[in-house]
Amino acid sequence: MDWGDNPYRLNDNFGTPEDLKSLSDSLHRRGMSLMVDVVINHFASNTDSNDVDYSLFPAPFNAASAYHEPCAIDYSNQSSIEDCWLVTDPAPALPDLKNDDNVILDPLIEGVVDLVKKYDIDGIRLDTARHIPKASLSMLQQKVGVFVTGEALNESVPYVAQYQGPLDSAINYPLWYALIDSFMGRTTFDFLASVVKSEQATFSDAHALTNFLDNHDQPRFASYLGDGHGDDVLRDENAATFLFLVSGIPIIYYGFEQRFNGGYDPVNRETMWSSDYNTSVPLYNYIARLNSIRKYAASITGNDAFYTEDTVFLSSSVRHMVMQRGPLVAVLTNAGTHLEDTGYTVSGSQFKAGDSLTDLVRCDVVHVDRNGVFTSPGNAGKARIWIKTKYARKFCSQTD
Repeated sequence: MDWGDNPYRLNDNFGTPEDLKSLSDSLHRRGMSLMVDVVINHFASNTDSNDVDYSLFPAPFNAASAYHEPCAIDYSNQSSIEDCWLVTDPAPALPDLKNDDNVILDPLIEGVVDLVKKYDIDGIRLDTARHIPKASLSMLQQKVGVFVTGEALNESVPYVAQYQGPLDSAINYPLWYALIDSFMGRTTFDFLASVVKSEQATFSDAHALTNFLDNHDQPRFASYLGDGHGDDVLRDENAATFLFLVSGIPIIYYGFEQRFNGGYDPVNRETMWSSDYNTSVPLYNYIARLNSIRKYAASITGNDAFYTEDTVFLSSSVRHMVMQRGPLVAVLTNAGTHLEDTGYTVSGSQFKAGDSLTDLVRCDVVHVDRNGVFTSPGNAGKARIWIKTKYARKFCSQTD
């Protein structure tokens, strides 16, 4: 429904209603869920704001009175964020709907509810949530009856936290900003850990946040230069490891696994078929392994415990971070292929003196000393994910 002009019908360019129903059924047969992107903040017009023909929209949206007056957004003013237009000119303008008026809001929500019911949709990504009054968001969440994560593009933890409550979840932009800076070596991992701790203390449920490295509005992770070295799959792997092990719901934007490296929109919306859907590239297989490790870790501790207990940060530095979740202790680095990875000493973990540990990335084995300390050897820039060796056989066939 993004950049739409009619909340009551699908865009034929993306297929028929039968196609969407078939997709929904096929996903559910495979034990998967269907999430869709929904917009109730604005419509689109192939003109600038001065020449919008409101009669082209369906009732009750077919008059100028259904929209706020055109104005440019002052992002320091919340009223302006909610009442002004995302784009006034050049075309296409995005007429800002009066979703603070129930005459307009109710049919918008009814369109979403109908979409969810008709196609058995399991969740919604709500576009431009920060541009919609929170009371209107609450009404949508109440009536739609499925998980909703809202886009509130802002770096501030307290600001974005306002949107969890009206909605089930928020897209985790504060974490994304910290991820980019930390894994590119622009700041220390201490800062990244501090952001997560702040979110754990501020959000009502940090485990429901949707975390990401790439999306369609921001430059792709692989496009950032960092220390002058952008083409570095090892940093991508470490960042993906963090994404899968930190509290919250990991999102992988299509093409991350192919190392698409487009910058700002629209070049970050590459055609997937240009990759030939390659399933042998390193990141594709690494992400599959991370997903299996995450599920396996949850099966050891129990799903309820794994998905509700906070990630614990044991230590961090300029180049390394140690995080503990469930039965796992991960040692991450932003050294990449261009800097020396000398390894890291880990203390204060859940592991006890004498424990044998296996790295689920490379299947190396180490032992915890009598002081409860172990050394995570350098791994040529790759992450390490340590688990007690007795649990490692699912991933590492040769362990002591």
